Amino acid sequence: MTPARTRLDRAARLLDTPPAPPVPGQLAVELPADRPPRVCEHGNPRCGAVPVRPYPCGPRCEQHQPSITRPYFRRDKP
Repeated sequence: MTPARTRLDRAARLLDTPPAPPVPGQLAVELPADRPPRVCEHGNPRCGAVPVRPYPCGPRCEQHQPSITRPYFRRDKP
């Protein structure tokens, strides 16, 4: 067998093994049950619109998406 074929067979065996049983009482992430909805963080005071989408600059509503609110020049001025 070639070394590549040996590695592929070992990887296939690892993928076929069942996962370890979960530990009772532990979750990967515990979330609060009553979490308030996220609101748009644009402006001061904040816009506060719902629903929002996540962006690197924070959650934004459809009107304040970065592609819409971040033109660094205006085309209507010469």
